[in-house]
Amino acid sequence: MAKTFTYNRLLLGGFTPVIIVCIMLGACREKYTAVVKDVNLNYMVIDGFINTGGDSTIIKLSRAFKLDNKALSAPERGAVVLVETDGGASYALPELALKPGVYAIPTVGTDHTKKYRLRVRTKDNREYLSDFVESKVSPPVELTHDFRKGNLNVYANTQDATGKSRYYNYTYTESWQYRSKIKSLWKVENHQMVRRQFPKDDIYNCYQTIPSGNITIASTAGLGEDRLADYPVVFVLPSSDKVRIEYSVLIKQTVLTRAGFEFAETMQKNTQKIGSIFDSQPSQLFGNIKCTTNPTEVVIGFVSAGTITENRLLLIANDMPFTFVGPLPDSGCIKLVSDLLFRNQYGEDDVKRYLTEPTNPEYLPVDEILVMGRLLGYTATRNQDCVDCRLQGGSSIAPPYWK
Repeated sequence: MAKTFTYNRLLLGGFTPVIIVCIMLGACREKYTAVVKDVNLNYMVIDGFINTGGDSTIIKLSRAFKLDNKALSAPERGAVVLVETDGGASYALPELALKPGVYAIPTVGTDHTKKYRLRVRTKDNREYLSDFVESKVSPPVELTHDFRKGNLNVYANTQDATGKSRYYNYTYTESWQYRSKIKSLWKVENHQMVRRQFPKDDIYNCYQTIPSGNITIASTAGLGEDRLADYPVVFVLPSSDKVRIEYSVLIKQTVLTRAGFEFAETMQKNTQKIGSIFDSQPSQLFGNIKCTTNPTEVVIGFVSAGTITENRLLLIANDMPFTFVGPLPDSGCIKLVSDLLFRNQYGEDDVKRYLTEPTNPEYLPVDEILVMGRLLGYTATRNQDCVDCRLQGGSSIAPPYWK
């Protein structure tokens, strides 16, 4: 049976305009070769959400520009970033040492009676200021799922009895377990072949976590009741590796103002339906942030404030009606594992060379060869992708919420 975990922890959310702008700038409908280089548009991109739920507020600053028909992005470093309230309070967000262009503070408090805005001053003394926005409190969000049309479909459900929400934004992060093609039971340690200790030495099972770049919004403004029932947020194809072993999705919900919803709707049309900012008027992309030192400068982003509610769905393969065969090793893995026998086929010199170069081995050991209880050698592979799942981009450390 599927297990659903509900969390009331309030975290960062936003529209990730850095990714959006890069997509928009790189997707032109017609090929055009200019005689000179493209003009450097150099847009300031401000991505973030003022979290008034007592959790971290994180703001990302970057410059997005187009050069030689390529979209580029660079972090905006060394800026002074402040969150201000209409009551006169001010909170400084220092830049994170290991994340250039990312500015954060653990909390700006939980006062939802105040309005909030963002102030940014860059190293070259350009100032950017957002409008004051009200703090919107997000109601709880529940998740449901089904397998209609053969896919895994995940839905959001929410209701605000006060009718003050109306405009909803959803972001989500997917996690799933996957495995390498072959399970390695041995490793080289101190120039010796040593049996792996599981789970410490496990490189067979890995976990991938990827946030979605989609814009998913919903409105109940035209309804008599401020309620969303089974609103589709995520769908996964049955052929996807995500649902072969174990799958999880964390969905976060925020409430927008009408202006914030309209900005998100425009961004959604430009990126997910049209594909380029050049297919619509650039003024449609303007949010609630202005450059006070140069009012004509283009700034992309919309600052919202409020709380974030979230919920997690966790499913194992037995919970899903999908049948898989595999994963199976490819021919390269099978050939090397079956043909390469240390000590017997390749001789003592080959084994010695392998064992004395453990930092960059030519072969990765897989299993031992036993005949009548007698050790004859080891199987191995040159293709480390066959045995080390981490080389596919994931981590061998299971997330804390995993079973």
